[in-house]
Amino acid sequence: MKFKFTYYLFFILFSIKLYAQTTTSDSINDQKKNDSIFINDQKDSVIFPKTYWNVSDKKKYNVSTKEIKINDDSITSEEKYTYNLYIEVENITENEIVIKWTYRNVNSDSKSFYKNPFSLANDVSISFKIDQDGRFLDYTNVDQTIKELKISSESLENKFLDKPETIAFIKKNVELYSNKENVIKLFDKDIHQFHIFFGKSKFTLDGKAYVYQSYMDNLFSTSPTPATTSLKLNEISSSNTNYIMESMQEADKDWLANSWFTYLKDLATKLGTEQPSENRLKDDIKYYIKTTSRIKDNGWISYSIETKKVKFQDTDYTLERRFELVD
Repeated sequence: MKFKFTYYLFFILFSIKLYAQTTTSDSINDQKKNDSIFINDQKDSVIFPKTYWNVSDKKKYNVSTKEIKINDDSITSEEKYTYNLYIEVENITENEIVIKWTYRNVNSDSKSFYKNPFSLANDVSISFKIDQDGRFLDYTNVDQTIKELKISSESLENKFLDKPETIAFIKKNVELYSNKENVIKLFDKDIHQFHIFFGKSKFTLDGKAYVYQSYMDNLFSTSPTPATTSLKLNEISSSNTNYIMESMQEADKDWLANSWFTYLKDLATKLGTEQPSENRLKDDIKYYIKTTSRIKDNGWISYSIETKKVKFQDTDYTLERRFELVD
């Protein structure tokens, strides 16, 4: 049996699940860090990414996400959606900071955007805690987020009053995301991108990258994919008021190959077709996420660009998310 059809089907499913998988926490050991961002360490400028925020601080960001799927050198799918993100520091204690994110003006150029559960996020807020360095800790007040999600869904349904099938699909998404486990998945990736560099390590321009083991979404099942993440400092402004950080997260190639082979075997069993050859373990699969952020000395992001890339066989998938500070 030819599996080309399978690849295309898989990427359709993968696209639908973009906001339906949880971003797995990074596996690193917490260490106490020096409470300063620019540190004079002999002759080198040393940076420790950290948040220096105050209660009632407010920021607005324009966020855009672009998704492209290419098959046989032809674009088979392209979708872009945009939204405004309002961030407010709600409370600060000795060890924790409570942050509130509010999503507004969620729009898309796709007529089928209602199928994406993120379409329910318009005028919805999510609160969470970070530590004093800016590392994510936990979500708070999720019940309020779920209430706002249901209100948002009613506004979305009003756009499709003459399309009962569409309304039924929206209601199904609301039911699916009306619990803490699922609703936080709508926001995990945004928050992870925003906070990925905080509290990890000290960096110098000529120093080694900070490398640790992490996890990525699994392309072929629900189990997380082991990965290696490396963080490095790319640039420090001449005024010492901002700097650029870069992250590269790459899936474990052997683990990914075995996961792909298991997927093919399970599919062949379900379809009652011939089992795949072990040569499929040699299939070249590329899967990585690159994040670049310019960060001010007070810890606020000026801009952040994250590119997720999956490539194998004749299919190339790219998802790019951009944060741009407005005020």
